[in-house]
Amino acid sequence: MSNKVNVTIDGKDYQFDTGMTIYDAAKSLGVEIPTLCHNDKISHYGSCWVCTVEQKSGRGGMVPSCSTKLENGMVVELENEKVRASRKAALDLLLSDHFGDCYAPCNQKGCPANINIQGFLFLEARGLYKEAANLIREKAPFPNVLGRVCPRPCEEVCRRQKVDKPILIGIQKRYISEMEEKEGGPFLPKTPQKSSGKKVTIIGAGPAGLSAAYYLRLQGHEVTIYERHPKHGGMLRYGIPYYRLPEKVMDLEGDAIINQLDVTIHYNTEVGKDIDFEKIMQDSDAILLAVGASRASYMNIEGEDLPGVFSGIDLLEKLAKYEPVNIGRRVVVAGGGSTAMDAARASVRLGAKATIVYRRTEKEMPAHHAEVRDAYDEGVDIQVLTNPIKIEKSGKGLKIICVKMELSEPDESGRRRPVTLEGSEFAIEADSIIMAIGQKTDFSFVKNKAVNKWGMFDTKGNSYQTVADPRIFVAGDCYKGPDLAVRAVADARKAAQSINQFLNGEEVVGEKIRFSSYPGDLDTLPAEMFESFKPVTRKEIDLLPVEKRLGNFEEVECSFTRDEMTNEANRCLECGCNVVDICSLKKHSQKYQADQNLYVGERRTYKTDYSHEKIKMEIHKCINCNACVRACDEVKKCYILGDAGRGFSTRITPMINIPLGETHCDGCEECVNVCPTAGVRIDRDIYLTNTCE
Repeated sequence: MSNKVNVTIDGKDYQFDTGMTIYDAAKSLGVEIPTLCHNDKISHYGSCWVCTVEQKSGRGGMVPSCSTKLENGMVVELENEKVRASRKAALDLLLSDHFGDCYAPCNQKGCPANINIQGFLFLEARGLYKEAANLIREKAPFPNVLGRVCPRPCEEVCRRQKVDKPILIGIQKRYISEMEEKEGGPFLPKTPQKSSGKKVTIIGAGPAGLSAAYYLRLQGHEVTIYERHPKHGGMLRYGIPYYRLPEKVMDLEGDAIINQLDVTIHYNTEVGKDIDFEKIMQDSDAILLAVGASRASYMNIEGEDLPGVFSGIDLLEKLAKYEPVNIGRRVVVAGGGSTAMDAARASVRLGAKATIVYRRTEKEMPAHHAEVRDAYDEGVDIQVLTNPIKIEKSGKGLKIICVKMELSEPDESGRRRPVTLEGSEFAIEADSIIMAIGQKTDFSFVKNKAVNKWGMFDTKGNSYQTVADPRIFVAGDCYKGPDLAVRAVADARKAAQSINQFLNGEEVVGEKIRFSSYPGDLDTLPAEMFESFKPVTRKEIDLLPVEKRLGNFEEVECSFTRDEMTNEANRCLECGCNVVDICSLKKHSQKYQADQNLYVGERRTYKTDYSHEKIKMEIHKCINCNACVRACDEVKKCYILGDAGRGFSTRITPMINIPLGETHCDGCEECVNVCPTAGVRIDRDIYLTNTCE
């Protein structure tokens, strides 16, 4: 009897030893078949069905490669469309009963830049400020700036609020940067020694332009920036007052990118005026449009062109340039966004009485609630449900004619629209009227390239590459209009990835969409998840007293002490998985674009067993592959773990449902080594100690 079998794999003939599985045969050929339940140390099980291949011979069909032995004459295809669909279906089913986070919600749901918040808080709590700052820079190269101006959507989804209050995340980016600066920072990564030989031109040195320059230089490309202003920063510098973002902070981080990464920048150079866009096209391998939305929008009402009426963004730019501004003693600001708040609060600092008029309610204001609070504190009069309809000259200067509004009944979309109250017309006297109802991006310098009806460039999918010209990319306000600075930074990082793909002759697809398991929003999570955490008082951000804000542009938000910030960082619940980078379930779900929510139904919920000093069980992450059970039985002969329940309700538990810490488990880690989901893991502190050593 022959000890060999003849097998055809992916159209090629091979001979293998009798008794080998398809999985082992593929492995000997250097082909990795994905699997969750299989491990060379333990017996074949075939429970996950992620390792399926298509058997073309005999009865044919999908078979688990880890437990299917080779037969003489067998014909197998390891990867084809059917196989990929089968593996995805298996992963979809497993994920439908998997309760866990790959990444913390502040990272995956809150932060537009997907900054590793859990990671930098961990490093900060241990005094590793340089490392924490560079972890932030992996996703956003402005930790200090964003620590001040970001409206902190991450804090809105922070699960700590299920215990007491959300963690103060934004201010900690600022603190980390300040501590890094004390050590001599910012410390940026080194650029590659060898240049790619490719030249990228960026138009605009704002958050998007500088961020893109940062990531493109780290990829080895030559970068030149054209900036129409005398300094870098864009809308960060010229659209945000210094009491929110001090000039020295913008200087520090912008200069670090330009000087440490050797970025060429031309100031006071307006494209289309001082240099022709076509000339830039001729001299560049790729171009990124990253100009900010600096052109003001107007209401198109009578009197907007009168002297004394100007835009909020023009006021803020003049202040940033230390140019003289005469607004008088009475200022009315139209709008409800950040620019309106900044214009009104800046007017107060210049000695004026400021009034904001906004046609909707305070709840609908685009400005962050903290900005609205600060405006009230500084004496700004905010009149909601008030809409300007005309501006006229008056004996004392100007007057703005307004009408009162009310919200209609909800329409089909559920939105209540403001409608005019008949006979409600009234006037407000003013020396200056500031229009802050929105801003636009000006692409007039780009000749012979069509924009869409919204005045923006159409792009190819999520690649940031324009349809008009494959060499032209957009980011920040040029991508989808005015938005948060943190989103401009995120856009720029992704656009830089697309540009790098384009310059390398690869398919331009941008950043891969990152798979992340997610157990649910705050209001859906079980109370058991938070029972072990004790409430801890949060230290609130101290603000410069109101009486000290008048007549100057001193920063309003104060910093924290080291002890305060360490304590705050330690409030983190560490919602994300600490071993996500080596998780097999995450890895395969990413590759096959699995969908956790494809199959809707009952799902296991949060359940842990932390009784053992070393081995921690998180049963909610388990996919019932039984690898831990087999490792304990077959490798250690301990027979500690087993199945409880039947069918869909089956759960892995220690013997007779007693806590693991009460069993004879010696913490050998064999169960940990074979677990594909970190459902069985080593205690975090022990794991980190071993890793660091």
